[in-house]
Amino acid sequence: MFQVIAVDDEQNALNRFERLISQDSRLKLLSTFTKPTEAAEYVKNNQVDIAFLDIEMPGMTGLELAEVLQDYNPYIEIVFVTAYNQYALEAFRAHATGYLLKPLSREDFTAQIDIMEKKLSKEHKTQDDKLYVSCLGSFSIRKSMEEGDNIRFRTSKAEELLAFLIHSEGRPRSKDMILDNLWPDADLDKAANNFRVTCTYIRSTLADLGYIDILVRDHDDYSVNILKICCDYIDFRKKVNNIDALSLEEARAAVNLYKGPYLENRFYDWAEDARGWLENRYVELLYHTGKLNTEAGRTDAAISCYEDILKVDLYEENAVKELIKLKSTKLPPAAVREYYDRYCNMLYEEYGSEPSKELKEMVKNL
Repeated sequence: MFQVIAVDDEQNALNRFERLISQDSRLKLLSTFTKPTEAAEYVKNNQVDIAFLDIEMPGMTGLELAEVLQDYNPYIEIVFVTAYNQYALEAFRAHATGYLLKPLSREDFTAQIDIMEKKLSKEHKTQDDKLYVSCLGSFSIRKSMEEGDNIRFRTSKAEELLAFLIHSEGRPRSKDMILDNLWPDADLDKAANNFRVTCTYIRSTLADLGYIDILVRDHDDYSVNILKICCDYIDFRKKVNNIDALSLEEARAAVNLYKGPYLENRFYDWAEDARGWLENRYVELLYHTGKLNTEAGRTDAAISCYEDILKVDLYEENAVKELIKLKSTKLPPAAVREYYDRYCNMLYEEYGSEPSKELKEMVKNL
């Protein structure tokens, strides 16, 4: 059963709505309003599935009210009702689901509800599959864990908003906080409108693929339902909470999650601090994994860990020291010296610097 409201400045029209709605078992009328502002306040504080809106009303038109309602609830369905058909184009630009002409007939009303039922039933079907999100390395959103086509959103901001909420790991973020991060330089009203439209794009794109309730709204707070997504970033953060406690198997699994810098192909200011933190944790994880591999006699695997550290930062001399120790157990001194010389050349070419005195002495003593 769908919960609905009706807004019209004429009480007779609302009375007609009440009769039509009472005759359709699929609908539950929550309330009717003659004042758009009262309807807006009601939707702000209550769950409403469908809003029937008159277009021509004093003080606030139905088109303006629709924007406010969608701002409060991006999932609300809008059906415009008017005596004038010249508003049809504007109505659908406002992302309306339906458009009815006065005087309302039972046949037209029932036909519109049939359409709504099919649409909403599709969106509310059970979805067992999770949404797969990759944030470590190239950012992608897919329907399957396997490699495949990424889900494409209508705008880049829709993708960024979803990434921002995933970044928050399910914790609610206020609308004001979202506007400050995604539209920092925009006029407040324009930013709010962009946000409302962006929420609609996310919802419609995911709903078309059978994913519903990924984007969660609670009053002016927004979040993603992390129970319905599988994300390498979220999994990695959980695994590196206590790196020293990880077993070799657990550490290797965590290393495999890190495919590259956080959101490396996206330039989001709000992600910069997290990118640095995650990279540092990855380096710590590699040191730990290298140590465990060494203790387990897995020399080649340990070497691979320390080499991966240098791919992140050539200045990590502790990794070079461990590499030299490990290579010394497998290679003749000349080969170890050759490896050290290559490292020195890379360090000079990249940064114009030399190894520390301590590392030079270490190699000399070998």
